[in-house]
Amino acid sequence: METMDDITGTIVRLIKETDLTHRDDLLLEARRAFLDYLASLYRAVGRQKVKAAAHWAQGFAGKGLMVGQKGTSYPIFAAFYNGFASHYLDLDDAQSNIAGHFSTVLFSVLLSVMASRQSVKDFLTAYVVGAELEGLLGSLVNPEHKWQGWHSTGTLGPLGGACALAKWAQLDESKTAQLLSLCGSQSGGLGMQAGSDGKPLHSGFAARNAVFAFDLVTAVGLSARETPFNSQTGWLKTFSAPTGSAEFFESNWLNKGQILDPGLWMKTHPYCSAAIGGEAACKKLWQQGIRLDDLQKIVFHFPPGADKALRYEAPLTGVEGKFSMEYVAYQVLTQGCVEDRFFDLEKVPESFTKALPRMQRSRDLPRVPKSVRRIVVTVQTRSGKVITAEESAPPGSPNRPFTEEDLFEKLALSKDENWAGKVMEQTRNWPKGTMESLWPLLSVESGEEV
Repeated sequence: METMDDITGTIVRLIKETDLTHRDDLLLEARRAFLDYLASLYRAVGRQKVKAAAHWAQGFAGKGLMVGQKGTSYPIFAAFYNGFASHYLDLDDAQSNIAGHFSTVLFSVLLSVMASRQSVKDFLTAYVVGAELEGLLGSLVNPEHKWQGWHSTGTLGPLGGACALAKWAQLDESKTAQLLSLCGSQSGGLGMQAGSDGKPLHSGFAARNAVFAFDLVTAVGLSARETPFNSQTGWLKTFSAPTGSAEFFESNWLNKGQILDPGLWMKTHPYCSAAIGGEAACKKLWQQGIRLDDLQKIVFHFPPGADKALRYEAPLTGVEGKFSMEYVAYQVLTQGCVEDRFFDLEKVPESFTKALPRMQRSRDLPRVPKSVRRIVVTVQTRSGKVITAEESAPPGSPNRPFTEEDLFEKLALSKDENWAGKVMEQTRNWPKGTMESLWPLLSVESGEEV
């Protein structure tokens, strides 16, 4: 039998030994993440392309839960659908260490293989463990990983999914290492796909790949190298990252926990979370009576590289506008708020295009830790007055997390208040009990096609 390298051996042991019996803080935050995941997925269920993906996946017979659908599918394809649907609108949570999204992959993986009678605590624990590995790996590879052009949801997602499945299925150390190895071999996803269906497909691919590898290891009996994190040829080395050490993972594993520190960013609107602070700053300007028509210059100040995810300075479509600070600011400074309909436009408004010459970016702020997202907005009025705004704790950020009321409202907007109330009620006593009482609420269709 192959001898595991120190890092892989440590990770495998930590997965196996993790017990959240006395970590209600993590279990309760995982519940919040799950509610946000459901709201993000259900908002997309009626979209034409999501419905088409669901119909396609239902062609593969199986018992895997497809959230928001009456039908089921083979778990591999159920995981794909769940991942694609939950990330389709880019309304799902994000995390700064991975510079991407892990709830969309992890919950999609677990729901596709679970049965309704299984333990809530086991479900949430598996999620936390998967998030922990992704967050720690992300802290090693980023920001360079993102700057190189990778989409971490696709590259880190399969590894997080493998970690969650290994914990949920209580795999032995050898199979856990092999599962991580196969999933690491399926890391992929180019950041250039932002603004197209390719970006949410990364989440679907990551979830699919994790479940596929799980089947190959557990059902088919195929093998893989048990050294996915070795320092010579392993995953970190391949992605040109510092290799880390066994001690790094040992000392940081659940030291607070990645979903608590640096924590999750949750969204009210379907655009890249890197712009949330800029939106909040623009709202402060609006409240002071500042209007776009009154301005001759708008500057968005970032730390170096911090606007990488906001790749479109002059988006042509609403979907590209999801990844544009300029497009978000345009909405706030013309109407006082962001309206989701603007992200569905096949062509951005002409008034936005005309306003673009007055907008610019400056990467002149000091460097900040990976866990910090900072945007300063400076405007100059036509009379020459200069005004600056910044919001360090925008709604949905780890410093100002969504309340129970916020989560209820997001769920209700995604389907209806009756369903949202039932979901909140059925999860109120978590992490106690099983998934059984919630299960019927996850397999019903959403509203009309939009």
